[in-house]
Amino acid sequence: MALTIVGVLAVLTVPILINNFQNRLFATQIKNFSAEIEQFAQDQLITHKTRDLMDTDFGEPSKLLTDGHFSIVKICTAEDSLKDCWKIEATGKDKVTYKRLNGTNASGVSKRATIILKNGLMFKYEIKTVNKKQYAFFQVDVNGNDRPNIIGRDFFSFYLDSKGHIPNYPLDVPDYKYSDKIKQCKTNISPYCYGALVDNNWKMDY
Repeated sequence: MALTIVGVLAVLTVPILINNFQNRLFATQIKNFSAEIEQFAQDQLITHKTRDLMDTDFGEPSKLLTDGHFSIVKICTAEDSLKDCWKIEATGKDKVTYKRLNGTNASGVSKRATIILKNGLMFKYEIKTVNKKQYAFFQVDVNGNDRPNIIGRDFFSFYLDSKGHIPNYPLDVPDYKYSDKIKQCKTNISPYCYGALVDNNWKMDY
């Protein structure tokens, strides 16, 4: 009887432990990558002797996404990115479907040049205009095409402002609270999940 109980507890506990470990790993990966991007942005501002990130290589995606800046194993052009890198438009067993935390299918990864790094991380980069200001915008899957492919778990997006800093709030809603970000994270593909993770001290317990 005792062995049976132990066996049942193991069956219930092991998946939870694995999931918790995986979430901590994902949180660490996006934390490290975003910190590296911020440092890179600061270096670019110094190198180009400017106060505006758009006057650096961040202002030209073709200059930014190169072997000179990143350890790249694969590059996908904008036209081929959703099929050959993100696999959203692939067919058969290669097709990848991204989901939100609430379980619904997600869309919103646009066709942009994408690179896959030697550590398996995949990201695309583009320049977005919000309230007449230009921002650097990243969409990142910290473990490439591997599962779970869930926004807020292994997929994140974030902006950099003109000074090379990543805000932990949606650019047009600076007073969003943690609870608001979590609510939006479950239904949205924009940087709400990243902001919530930062607010929660990089703990993925939402």
